[in-house]
Amino acid sequence: MTEQQSSPPMKIQDVDEEEDDRYSDTHDPYPLDPMPEWDVDSYEGREYESDPDHRELFSDEERYEQYRLDKRKAFHSKGFIYIPLSGSYPIKDLEEIGYDNKTNREKMTNLTNLCIKKLNETKGKTVEFVHIVRVFKRWAAAWKSSITFMARESPNGPLVEYQAKVVTFPGDSKAPIPILCRPSPIDTHLY
Repeated sequence: MTEQQSSPPMKIQDVDEEEDDRYSDTHDPYPLDPMPEWDVDSYEGREYESDPDHRELFSDEERYEQYRLDKRKAFHSKGFIYIPLSGSYPIKDLEEIGYDNKTNREKMTNLTNLCIKKLNETKGKTVEFVHIVRVFKRWAAAWKSSITFMARESPNGPLVEYQAKVVTFPGDSKAPIPILCRPSPIDTHLY
C-alpha cells in the first residue's frame, strides 16, 4: 500500500484515560501462563523444528516441502506472516464491524497505538502511527494479534514498517496487554 493509498486517519486512542471498572474483576477467566513481558517476544530463544507427524497430511513430497519452507519463513517472521497449521489467521476485512460496533481497522489501530505509546514511553521514541498493513490473530488462552503497520519515527519523516504484538481477551473482559513494538526486521534471505 502506498502513502497515497493509505487508510483514512484514525482517532488516536487515549490510553491514559482507560482505567475502567470492568477490568477490576478478581476472578480471571483467561489466565495467561506465562504472563507476557513487555519487549520480549515468545519466539525469542526458540529454534524452528519440523514436526514429522505433519508429513502424513500431504499427498506428495513437493507439497510437504513447500509447507516446510512456508512454515520456516513464517517462524522466522515471528508470527507476522501466516504460519501453516498454527491456528493463526489473517484479518482479511479490516472494514468489517465487530460486536462492539467498531471496525477491525479501528480496533487494530487502537491496539497499535497502545503498543506505540508503550514503546515511546519506555524507549524515549516519538513513533507515530500512519496505517495498518496486515494483521494475524491466534488464539492461545487469549487472542494474540501480530500487527504490521506503517509509522513515522519523526514528524514528516519517511514511512517505516513496524510490528506490534498485543494480547486481547474475549468481550474485552480484561485490559489489552501490549507485548512489543519495533521496526520490522529486514530479513532478505527468507524471501
